[in-house]
Amino acid sequence: MAATFGRNGVSPSYAQFAVPDSLANDLARYISVSFLVRTRKQSGLLFYFGSDTSVDMSNRTFITVELSQVGVVSRIKLGQDIQTNVLPGLVADGAQHYVSVSFNYSVLQIQMDDMSKLYAVNSSMPLTADLLYIGGMPVNVRRRRDTSSDTANQFSGTLQDFRLNGVRLQLNSTDEDGTAAPSVELPIHLENVDIGEQSDDVCLMQQPCQNNATCHTEFYNKYRSLTTFSTVCHIYLVVI
Repeated sequence: MAATFGRNGVSPSYAQFAVPDSLANDLARYISVSFLVRTRKQSGLLFYFGSDTSVDMSNRTFITVELSQVGVVSRIKLGQDIQTNVLPGLVADGAQHYVSVSFNYSVLQIQMDDMSKLYAVNSSMPLTADLLYIGGMPVNVRRRRDTSSDTANQFSGTLQDFRLNGVRLQLNSTDEDGTAAPSVELPIHLENVDIGEQSDDVCLMQQPCQNNATCHTEFYNKYRSLTTFSTVCHIYLVVI
């Protein structure tokens, strides 16, 4: 099931999950995250996976995936340094894109649709993961992060079919057809998250139409301008 984050500019907007106990052993060796994303905003946090954010930054380990003007950006902190890797590509076009990130503690792979790239990871330290944030983070946590990171920006868009090592993470226990969803982990906290794919009210927020045109919001985060024309006929009487 899809969820919409940062709708109409609201912030913060995020889903917080605890790391499932059933995955603890697997995550010590291998991490795989995949999802579908739709947005028209070029920057913002897609997910944070790692240490509890109350832990001092010097002792924290994590992996993040963010959107930037240059493409999909992953940041990994296993020691004192943060390693940044970028997969160039256009995501903020309103279309739905597939993104996946896998990490085996020596190699990171980022995929966006049909594009994929491998990156060497310059640390052999393990990643200690206590929680997962999707779509954003609490404001007080973002302020403690590296200010050069796009986690300072609220993601605005939709995420769907989010999976951690094959386990589905979603916001309620039923699928869109109302049936029970199998192998689902539910969030421990939601903040300003809307169920389903929902557009911003572009007409109300931006008021883009002029000259008495009528604005109609369309999916996804587009608008259509309709203008009513009136025809005035002038009759001239010519006397010869």
